Amino acid sequence: MLLIKWVVSIIIFALLMSSMPVCGQEEKTYSISLVKTANLHQKVHKIGDKKVLVEPHKVKEGEHVWQILRDKGLLQGANIPELLTILKKLNKSFKNLDLIHPGEKLLIPLKIVPIKGGIAPQMAQTEVKMTVPELEQVDLETYTVQPGDNIIKIVTGKFSIPPKRLYTEYLNLVKKLNPAIKDLNRIYPGQQIKIPIYSPQVVRRPIEKKRLPKRPSLVSDQDKANMAWEDLRNIFTMMGEEWIQEGEHFIPLRSGGQVDLKASSFPVLSLLNDKRIIVDIYNKLPDRMAKLIKSSWGNYRVVHLEQTDDLRKCLDKILRMTGYPRILGRGQPLELKGEFPVSVSGDWVIVRSDNEMEKYAHVVVLTLMNDGEPRISFPLRQFLAKAGIKIIEYPEKSTSSGEVDSTVKVLRPGNGTIGLIRTILDITGHKFKENIDIPIYGNQKKDFNLIIKADLFFRNGGKDTIIDLSGLGEDLISFLNEHQFQVLSLSGQNPSIEMVAKVLNFLGVPNDEGVHSFMGADRDSSRNIKISVKGVVFSDPEKRAIFAIPNGLPIELQAFLHEKGFRLLEIHAN
Repeated sequence: MLLIKWVVSIIIFALLMSSMPVCGQEEKTYSISLVKTANLHQKVHKIGDKKVLVEPHKVKEGEHVWQILRDKGLLQGANIPELLTILKKLNKSFKNLDLIHPGEKLLIPLKIVPIKGGIAPQMAQTEVKMTVPELEQVDLETYTVQPGDNIIKIVTGKFSIPPKRLYTEYLNLVKKLNPAIKDLNRIYPGQQIKIPIYSPQVVRRPIEKKRLPKRPSLVSDQDKANMAWEDLRNIFTMMGEEWIQEGEHFIPLRSGGQVDLKASSFPVLSLLNDKRIIVDIYNKLPDRMAKLIKSSWGNYRVVHLEQTDDLRKCLDKILRMTGYPRILGRGQPLELKGEFPVSVSGDWVIVRSDNEMEKYAHVVVLTLMNDGEPRISFPLRQFLAKAGIKIIEYPEKSTSSGEVDSTVKVLRPGNGTIGLIRTILDITGHKFKENIDIPIYGNQKKDFNLIIKADLFFRNGGKDTIIDLSGLGEDLISFLNEHQFQVLSLSGQNPSIEMVAKVLNFLGVPNDEGVHSFMGADRDSSRNIKISVKGVVFSDPEKRAIFAIPNGLPIELQAFLHEKGFRLLEIHAN
């Protein structure tokens, strides 16, 4: 392999030497590095009066010619017209270099060197200097960067710009219009970029002061907009969608021309699923124009709002156009399984994605509120938000500081089973003794006595009572029962919901073991949230409600149950 590389290097060197002038002639030339030409994949081609160092490139998925040239560093300081001419001559089999496909092979010119000396003529590239007032006159479109975008993808997706103008004049103008973006190669999702509407006049010379006659507007001063548009903007913004109502929208048509819309009259709802909904708040956009837009862009929709449409009807119209996977109406609950099953209902339950989303709620529960109507508990809203479920009760009414109360007092028994039993006896008002010797049977002469050690001993319902944790045998327990002792054996059992219920039943304390469901607000179940938590509910002697819950219950649910009036007993399994 080393021998082959050496031979190739000698051949290339000989080719280069043959093109050098005789001694004494002055000549300025570019050099081709012999280190690079030692790469077997690179070759020198003669094209006209130039020698070109060429490297083959296999097109990858998603690549385009300009990206390849940029990644190889060929656009910085390059003579773009000359580079394009050489590129086309090297790739004559390609009818259109803008249409390349994965797996195809391109020949890329790495170096271009004049054969006979003299620097290759450079095309004059005068940068158009535009003043601030002139920049203000350029027709613009504001674009929000999406995941996976780059500046070339954005621009070429909107306009057909000749490459030599794209990489010189047009991008220079983009830089001037976006001074806050230091490097156009580094843009991030969520950024807003001002994109000049392409026409040769825009980028080749300043916009003339003399303006064309003003186009007639679709909307007159006498027209009345649907008054729900502000509420619509607020609601969709709460959902995390973008409502654009400033500036102008410029929508190119595939058949030629473009539709220009004032955002103040035709706001655009830009959704996370890449749908764009033009909201015709004056109901003035002609159907023919709406059809032109929809036929040119598959992700655009148009919603016409009539002046008499109330907020509910407006929402119905828009939501039908969003393309969300599922939208459930009032009285149609969405059942969500998990450790704490949830049933969510509202005026609309909007499933934006069947999978959890990274930054946004994948389920939105939207309810239009009446005056004085009870609202979903704040801790429950926070718990659901962490699970990707956003509750919107419109209009919003702040009833909390924004933080869940973390000071909820929870009874947390220690020391395993014995600690749990002690806590239950304390809560239910039973005074007890531990590890005491109890004489069970004997005679007056004390010839014999039966004495046992009781783990927990107390009186319950007028009877001597023992809770056994050590493991008294069945025969002994039977004997104790015959002598009017009550015995509950819990030997070898770990703390659990079932154990709590067993102890309470033994003590004769009414309780409810199982899954308990709670409403998020005191209102109609067709527009409510229901959450289920497993545990045991009982009361202490003072009639206070106790809820025995498994350990690890989220703090938001602890605060929610506390709001419901429960004292919480947390059960820690060994």
